[in-house]
Amino acid sequence: MVQGKSGSPPALTVGRTSVAVTAVAITEDNSVIAAYSSYLVNLKTKQRLKVFQHQAVHALYVSKSSLLVCGGRSISIVDISRDSEMSISSAERRLKDWIISAVWMSEKIIAVLYSYNSVAILDSSTLTSVQDVQCDSCCIIYGGCLVVEEGVLVCCSGTVFNKPLLWKPLLQSKVVMSYEGHSGVIFDIKLTKDKLYSVSDDRTLIIWNRLSGEIEHRLYGHTARVLKVVLMSWCEGVVTVGEDNQCIIWSCETGEKLSCITPHSGNGIRSVCCKNNLVVTGGWDSTVVEYSLSSRNQHPQQNFEYSLDKDPPKWVSWLNGARLLVQLSSGEVRVYDSALSDFKVVMSSAESGFKGYSTYCDLGGVVIVGGITGRICLLDSESLRFSYVNSDREGKIFSLTAVSCKGSDRKLFISCQDTGNLVLWEVSECLTAKPLKTYVLPKCRNRWLTSACTNETGEFLVVGDRRGGVHLYPLNVTSSEAISPLFSISGLHGENGISQLTTQQNLVVTVGRDGNVRHLKIEKESLVIVKKYKPMSGVYWVEKLKQKGGLTLMHYFHGQQFKMTVLESGETIFCVECGGGHRSWDALFDGSFVHFAYIKNPQIKVVKQRVTPNLFKRHGSLNHGSEINSAVYYRDLIVTAGEDCSLIAHSQDHSLPISSHISSIRSLCVSDCGLLFSAGGRGSLKAWQIPPDRTDLELVSDYTVVSNTHIPVGYNSSYRFDQRNSDNDQRVMSVDCCKSTDSQFVCLVACGLSNGEVYLLGYTSDSRFIRILSHYQHNCITRVKLTVTCPETGTLLLLLSTTFGMVQGLNIQESAIDSKFSCRLHSSGINGLDLRLGPSAEVLTIGDDGDVIRSSLSASDSRLDSITPLARRTTHFSAGIAVRFLNTDRFITVGSDQRLYVLDRDLQPVYCCYVDVPDPHDLVISKSTSYADLAVLVCGKGLQEFIM
Repeated sequence: MVQGKSGSPPALTVGRTSVAVTAVAITEDNSVIAAYSSYLVNLKTKQRLKVFQHQAVHALYVSKSSLLVCGGRSISIVDISRDSEMSISSAERRLKDWIISAVWMSEKIIAVLYSYNSVAILDSSTLTSVQDVQCDSCCIIYGGCLVVEEGVLVCCSGTVFNKPLLWKPLLQSKVVMSYEGHSGVIFDIKLTKDKLYSVSDDRTLIIWNRLSGEIEHRLYGHTARVLKVVLMSWCEGVVTVGEDNQCIIWSCETGEKLSCITPHSGNGIRSVCCKNNLVVTGGWDSTVVEYSLSSRNQHPQQNFEYSLDKDPPKWVSWLNGARLLVQLSSGEVRVYDSALSDFKVVMSSAESGFKGYSTYCDLGGVVIVGGITGRICLLDSESLRFSYVNSDREGKIFSLTAVSCKGSDRKLFISCQDTGNLVLWEVSECLTAKPLKTYVLPKCRNRWLTSACTNETGEFLVVGDRRGGVHLYPLNVTSSEAISPLFSISGLHGENGISQLTTQQNLVVTVGRDGNVRHLKIEKESLVIVKKYKPMSGVYWVEKLKQKGGLTLMHYFHGQQFKMTVLESGETIFCVECGGGHRSWDALFDGSFVHFAYIKNPQIKVVKQRVTPNLFKRHGSLNHGSEINSAVYYRDLIVTAGEDCSLIAHSQDHSLPISSHISSIRSLCVSDCGLLFSAGGRGSLKAWQIPPDRTDLELVSDYTVVSNTHIPVGYNSSYRFDQRNSDNDQRVMSVDCCKSTDSQFVCLVACGLSNGEVYLLGYTSDSRFIRILSHYQHNCITRVKLTVTCPETGTLLLLLSTTFGMVQGLNIQESAIDSKFSCRLHSSGINGLDLRLGPSAEVLTIGDDGDVIRSSLSASDSRLDSITPLARRTTHFSAGIAVRFLNTDRFITVGSDQRLYVLDRDLQPVYCCYVDVPDPHDLVISKSTSYADLAVLVCGKGLQEFIM
C-alpha cells in the first residue's frame, strides 16, 4: 500500500474473487485445498488465506500437517491444525530462480528443482539454501519431479529438447539416463521404482521402463497439450489432464483408457491431485471438481449378434424391461424372448401389411407403426397385442412422431404423409386412436417431422422438421381445414434436422443435429429465442438430453461412435463403435445397464453394459474459461462478457452462463431500466432484459451494426440468410447507452467499431434498433461515452477514444452532428476513458504508455467544444487498462502490471494494491449494491471485487 500526500488511503477489502484454480491438494485429514492466485482456500472449512504478496500459487506439497506452497520464485510453508485451520509458519521467501518442483526430504529439509535444471537444498525453518547443485546438462526445463528413494534424492527433469533426464543431485551432477521418444516439450513427470511417466506438448502420455529406457506405452487421447500427470497410488492407474479440459484415467499395465471426463470449460485444467479413490481437478473456469471413484467398477461390454432367417431387419426398438422389438423386411414383427433366448413372432407379415417399408414411434407403452399405404398399427408394449386404426387417408406415411406432453397423461402422436398434412392422433387406453386435427407443414425438402411437443399449458403444439425448422400451431382450435402454422423458424438447427423437442419451465427446448441446444419462449403466438448453447464442443449430432437420477445424460454420435455423457461432470459412461447414426438404432438406460441395438450387414447387433456414473461435487461458481473483456453492475448482479462468446450473470451465491454470440463479446453497458446491451465480433449487438427478481437474462433484440440488419428475435425464414454476414470482420469495440429525451426511444446506444466507424442507435419500445447517425474517423475506436448534456434541447455528447491516442467529442442535436472537437492526449492507444459532467466537466484517459491524464471540457454557446489537459502522470510500469472517477477528488486505475491505484486530483497515488486477476481488461464501479457503499470490479483472466 502506498500513502500519498493527499490524506489517508481508502479502506479496500477484497470481495468476490473468481480466478483460475492453479493448484489443488488433499491433506492428511482429506480436506481439499485449492489455490486461487495468491490465496489458499480450504473447501471444507471455507477458510481463505493469502500466502503470497504478488505471486500466484502453482504447486502444493503435503507433508503430515504442513503444506509447502510454491509459485514462481516464491515459497512458503503453511501449517494445518487438527481442526483444519491454516496458518503461515514460514512467510514468503523469494528464491533465485523459478521453482519447477519440490519435495519434503524430511521435516527439516526441503529440496527444490529450478527451471535451469539445478537443485537447491533448503532449511525448512528459514527457507534458505544450504546446498546448490547444477546438473551438467544445463538447460531450461518446463517440468520435472523430485523423489526420495531410500534416502537418496532422485531428480527427473523435463527438458525443452523433448527428453526426460534422470540424475541424482546429491551423489553426482551427471545425467544417469536420457529418455528419447517425445516430439514436444516435457510439461510434467512422475517416477516410480520401475517406471517413468511423462506428458508433453505432443499430446501424449508415455510410460517408460525406467531401467532400460524403453517405451512400454505411448498413449493418445488428448486433443491438446497435456499439462499434468499424477499417479493413483491405491491402484495401477495414472491420471492426465490438459488444455482440452479432459481428465483421463489410464491403466498403467495395459495402457487402456479407463475413463474420460470433461469437468471444466475454457482454456484447460491446470491442476489435479488424487488420494484414496478421490480425484480432484481445478480449471480455468474457477471451479474445483471432486470425483469419488469408490463406486466405479469397469464392467465389460456384452456383445450379441442375431441373424433372422435371411429376412433383413428394418428397424429396432427397446420396450420396457429391455425387450428388443424388431421389424423385418417382410413386414413381420418380432420381440426377443430372454427365456427362449430367441425372437418370437408378434405380428406376421400377412397381418402387418408393412412389407418393404415402415416407420414407427414409441409413445411409452404403445408402439405406433405406419406403412407405405397409410395404414397405422398400435402395438401394446406389455401384452404385445395390436390393433389397427381406421383411416380414410391413403398415401405413404413419411414419419410418425410422438408428442411430448409434460404434465399430462395424454398419449398423442402425429402422422406425416406425402402431401405435407400432419394428423394429430390421441391413443386411448383400449388401444384405439382417433384423429383430432389436421395441420399443414410448410413446403420444404425432406418434408416430414422429427419431433414434437406441447407447451406446459396445453395451448400450443410445437413441431420440428427434417430441415431443422420449428413450427408453432394452435392446439385448442376446431377447424375442418388443415391448420397452417402461426409462426415458423426455418433452418433453426441447420439442414440436418431437429432431434428432440421438450418443455422446461415454460420454455420449449430444441436439440438439433448441429450440436446446439436452444430455448424458445412462446410469446404472442410467436417463438422467441431466449438462449442458445452448445453442450459439448466438437459434437454435432446430438440426439437427445434425458434426465436420469438427477443427472442430465446426453445421447449423441461422435464420428463412428455412439456415446452417453453426463453433462454435469463431462463423464462419458457409455461408448460403442457402431458406424454412426445413419442406420436404425435405439438405446435404453434403465439406471444400471445401457442397452444399445443397431442394424449392420444385415444383422442385429446388441451391446449391453453395466454403468455406474462417478459421484462428483463441484465447488465454486462457474466463470468464463477464457479472458473476460467487459463487466457491468446492475444492483447486486454482475454480468460479465468474454472471449468464449458467452455472458455470465453472477449473483452472490451462484452464476448463470448464457451463450448467444457467435464471436467474442467486447463490451457491455446497462441502462437504468434493466436493459443490457452486449456487442462484439462481426458487428453483433444484442439487447437483453434483466428481470428484477431473477439472474437469468432474456434476449429481446438482435442487430448487426455494420450491415444495418435487424434480426427480430424469433426471426422467420425470410431473415434466415441475413442473420449474419460471414464476410463481416468488423468488431464492435465499445458500447455505451443513456436515457433518451425523445419519446420515440427507450434509450440511445452508441457503438464504436474497429474500422473507425461510430453509430448512434435508438432502441424502441418494440425491441428494435433504429440508426440515427454514423460518423467515421481513421483509427480503431477503443472506448465510447454517451451522455445527455442538455435535457431541454436534447443535446448529446458522444466522446470517443482511438488507437492513435486521440479523444474526439461529437455534439449531437436533432439527430445530426452539430459540432465536433478533438485533441491528441497520448502517444499511443487509449485503453480507458471516463467522463464526469458538472460545474466543471472532466475527462480521464489512460493508455498504452502507462500515463493517466486528467483533462477539462470547455464550453461555449452551451456546447462543449474543446478539451484541455490539466494533469499527467505515468502511473503504471506497463500499459494502463482502465480509469474511473470515484468522486470529484479521487480516481481509480488498473494496469497490465496488475496494480490498482487510487489517485488524487494531482494524480498522486494515495493507495496501491495488487490484483489477483492476470491480464486485466476492464474496471467498473458501482454505488448501488446492497452490501457496500462502493464496489470496484477488475476483470481479465478472472474477476476480483474490492469493497470500500
